Amino acid sequence: MHLSGADEVLPRLLAEDAIVYAGYSAGPCSLAPSLRGLELCDDVGVVRELYDAEPIWEGLGVIDEAFVPHLDSPGHPETELLKPVAEQYAREGIPHLRLHDGDAYVVDGEHRELLCTH
Repeated sequence: MHLSGADEVLPRLLAEDAIVYAGYSAGPCSLAPSLRGLELCDDVGVVRELYDAEPIWEGLGVIDEAFVPHLDSPGHPETELLKPVAEQYAREGIPHLRLHDGDAYVVDGEHRELLCTH
């Protein structure tokens, strides 16, 4: 997002209510204030290797909570990898949303709703 400039454009367009953003897995994670904690499940060495740069830990800051996708989602390969992320957020008092596959977090202006399928 940083290389394309989307990290600056998306928050502005969302604030102007000019676009709708939808994502799955890492997509909504980028909306949080920070991406810290996700290194427990994703290899940040890839960023260093492919871009010869350090990862950018700041999220887009569109929402106040961090996302933890795929929790307790039978058959999803990242379910076990993301449990430690949720545990770390809980230990550190980081506000976060725990999502199972099929759940959705809907933000419409000031209205925010977690729609759960489980």
